[in-house]
Amino acid sequence: MQLRMPFDADDSTAPRSSAAEPTPAPAGVFSGRPWRRVPLPPAEVVERLGRDLPLDVPVSDRLLMLLASRGITAPPQLESFFYPSLGQLTDPFLLEEMDLAVDRVLNAVRREEKVALHGDFDVDGITGCALLTELCLGLRVAGRRIDLQPAFVPDRSRDGYGVAGRMVRQWAKQGVTLLITVDTGTAAHEEIALARENGLDVVVLDHHLGQGRPAAVALVNPQRAGASYPDGDLCGVAVAFKLAQALRRTEPDCLPPAFEESVLDLVCLGLVADQMSLIGENRILVRKGLVRFTERESIRPGLFALQSVAGLDRGFPVTAADLAYQIAPRLNACGRIGRVGTALDLLLTTDPAEAMDLAREADRTNQLRRRADLALKEEAVKMAAPFLEAGDLGLVLASPDWHKGVIGIGAARLVELFQLPAVLISIEGDRARGSVRSVPDIDVKEVLDRCSDLLIRHGGHAQAAGFTLRAEDIDAFRAAFLAALAAGPRRGPAPAEYDLDLPLAEMTTAAVAELVSELGQLEPFGAGNPKPVFRCSGLKLLRPPTPLGDGTHLRFAFRDPGGSALAGKPALAREFVAFGCGEAWRRWLAANPGVEDDLPERRWDILFQLGRSTFRPRSGAYDPVQQLLIDLRPAGWA
Repeated sequence: MQLRMPFDADDSTAPRSSAAEPTPAPAGVFSGRPWRRVPLPPAEVVERLGRDLPLDVPVSDRLLMLLASRGITAPPQLESFFYPSLGQLTDPFLLEEMDLAVDRVLNAVRREEKVALHGDFDVDGITGCALLTELCLGLRVAGRRIDLQPAFVPDRSRDGYGVAGRMVRQWAKQGVTLLITVDTGTAAHEEIALARENGLDVVVLDHHLGQGRPAAVALVNPQRAGASYPDGDLCGVAVAFKLAQALRRTEPDCLPPAFEESVLDLVCLGLVADQMSLIGENRILVRKGLVRFTERESIRPGLFALQSVAGLDRGFPVTAADLAYQIAPRLNACGRIGRVGTALDLLLTTDPAEAMDLAREADRTNQLRRRADLALKEEAVKMAAPFLEAGDLGLVLASPDWHKGVIGIGAARLVELFQLPAVLISIEGDRARGSVRSVPDIDVKEVLDRCSDLLIRHGGHAQAAGFTLRAEDIDAFRAAFLAALAAGPRRGPAPAEYDLDLPLAEMTTAAVAELVSELGQLEPFGAGNPKPVFRCSGLKLLRPPTPLGDGTHLRFAFRDPGGSALAGKPALAREFVAFGCGEAWRRWLAANPGVEDDLPERRWDILFQLGRSTFRPRSGAYDPVQQLLIDLRPAGWA
C-alpha cells in the first residue's frame, strides 16, 4: 500500500480537512503517538522570572520558558533549584512515625541489641541496605553500639518479593530483637506478625503502597494513607537517609560528623534508579550526590570500579542519565539473574582490588541479562502478533522459558513498541510470576486491583507492578485484565510532548553548543524534570538514514529546504542519532512500500533532544554536542 501523504512533498501549506471532522495529524513514526507541545507560560511570568533569577550570568528566553513551564518561578524555588544545600531539606520528623523509629533504634543502641537489616533486590533496596549497614555500624550512644547482623537482600528466585519469612525465623533463633526493612515491608502483614510473635520488633522504611498497617513499631512511608510529608516522592534509600537525619537531630553525636554527606552517593543512585521525581528535596539529594561521583578522594571504590567498567572514567562529569543507563543496570542485573550479594558487597567494600573484581562480575552478569532481554523480546513480539491483530487493549503473554528477572524489562520494551499496557508472565511449575508495565494514562496497579481475586499477591505503582498467581489461572487472568482495561476510560495513546520549537535551519553549530551549555543548568534530568524536547519543522532528509551497529540504532542527516545562508557552520551539518529506533523505522517502511524512492524529497517535522557528547574521536576535532532524534513525522501539521 502506498503511503498517502497529506499534501504534496513540496507544498508548504497545511493540509485541507473537513470542517465537520478535521483530519488527525499523523502519529510519530518512531513512537506511534501524536505530538503535543507543553503549554507555554504567560509572557508576564517569564518576564518576572527573568528579573528574579538568582544567577550572575544572563540567560536566554528559552531557558526562562523551560523553567516557567516546569513551575519553577518563586524565589525560594529558584534558590534551591540553582543553589541546593542540605540545609534546605525537609524536617525528617514531618514523616509520620519517624519519632517512633528513632526511639526504637536509639534504644537498640543503648541496649546493644542484635539488629537485622532486610532490603530488596533492586537498586533502591540494595543502596538502602548499604546505607543502613553504614548507619548501624557508625551509631554510638554513650559508648554503646548495635550488634549488627549481616544485611540480607532477598534472592529473587528463592524468596520472591517482600519480606522473607524464612529469614524472620532464622533471626528469631539467633536472638535478633529489632528488624529494619528498607524498600519493603508495607505490605508484609503476615511476615511482620510472625516477627512480633517471635520477639522481633520491626521498623519499616518504605515507599510502596499498601492496604492497612502492618504490626510494625514504626511505619515510615511518605506514601502511606493520610501521609502529609511535603516531599512525598522519596524512595526507600531516601527514607533511610531521613532516618539518619532524624537520629542526628535527636542525638547530635550519635553518628560520625560527615555521615550524611558520605552516603549521598547511595541516595542519589537509588533515587535515579527508581525513577523518582527529581524536584524539590530529591533534586537536592541527587545534585549533591552526583558531586561525590566526580570526587576521586571520596568516591566509593565500588562505584569507581563500576564507572571504569562502564566507560565513564573519561573525564566527563557523571550525570543522572549515566547512573540510570550505565551504573544501575549493572547493579540490577545482580538482583535479576545473578548473585544479589555482589551488588551489596560492591557498594560496601573499601578494597579497590575487590571492588574491581566485583564490578567485572556485575558487568558480566549484565551482559548475560542483555542477551536474555533480546531473546525474550524477539519471542514476545512474535507471540503478541495475534493479540494485536485481534485489537486487544493490552498484552498478556506467558512462557515457562522466560526468566523472572528479565520479564519487567521485556514488558517495558513491548510498551515502547506497541503503546499498550503489557504483562509478561514467567511460569514456574504450578506458580507464575508476572511483571506489568503501562502507558502514561493507564494505572496498572488499579487494573490489577480489579483482578485481585485471581492473584496470590500483587503490588507496585501506576506504571509498573508485579504479581504472583497460579499457572492454571493465566487464561482467566488475561480475560479479567482485558476486561478491566475495557471498563476504564478509553483513551488514545498518550501524546509525545515537546517543550519548544527550535529553528535549527537558522542556527549555527556554535549557537547550539551555547544552548547545550545553558541547558546544563537545568540538570539533573529525570522524572519530574525531564530533559527538554524540541521540535523543528519542514526539514528534508539529506540522505536515507544509515544503520549503526546491527541496525538497532540509526543516524539521520537533514537539510534546510530553503538553503538559507548562515555566517557560520549550520546546525544541520551535525547529524542526529536515533537510539533504538531502527526496528520502528523498518516497520514503517514495510507498511508503506515505495516510500523509499522519494524520501529525500519529503518534508519532515522532528522531535529531538540536545546533550553533551562524551565521544572523543581518535582523530579530528571534538564535537561537544550530541543531537538525539526522538521522533519524526510528515511535515505540515500543527
